Amino acid sequence: MIIWIVFFIAGISCADSDPLAGSQGGGSNSNEWLIPQNEVRDGGPGKDGIPSLTTPSFVDNATADAFMLDNDLILAVKVGSEVRGYPHPILDWHEIVNDVMGDNKFAVTYCPLTGTGIGWNRVVNGEETTFGVSGLLYNTNLIPYDRKTDSNWSQMRNECVNGELMGDDADLVHMVEMSWSTWKYRLRSFIWKLSLW
Repeated sequence: MIIWIVFFIAGISCADSDPLAGSQGGGSNSNEWLIPQNEVRDGGPGKDGIPSLTTPSFVDNATADAFMLDNDLILAVKVGSEVRGYPHPILDWHEIVNDVMGDNKFAVTYCPLTGTGIGWNRVVNGEETTFGVSGLLYNTNLIPYDRKTDSNWSQMRNECVNGELMGDDADLVHMVEMSWSTWKYRLRSFIWKLSLW
């Protein structure tokens, strides 16, 4: 019996020796990483197993109030007099929203495991792209990939860590996080929209 337990434990530790083997994560060059490759983990659902949004729909406060709780958090982006909100309850299911406000093309990236939300410009080296969920994690944090080059980006480090754009920094978009109750109170004088799907 003890011998079988030892073989079982050895088998489990060997199976985890290459977490990217058989992974469906993004990345055109899986051999070179700026982060320790042995710390990149397969998050489970595979590449695009969590669908990012590319054409989000928006609703008004009255509609959103039916499903939002006062303490639900929202990531907000302001361009000119327009403010858009991306609620955590929606981001929990999609993790990335690719959006456009005027001439500003950006992605809201959110990792439910770490509770971190960051905005990135979607124009990289003069080329517009969209971001998707690679299915990979670094330090339990989201690794998005850009669909133009299939390069992997670390949300934690705000840079491309694998692929053609490796070493490029993300161009950050300023965001504010607030509760739904704060959103309703503070944003009465702005043109606002709340992302739904």
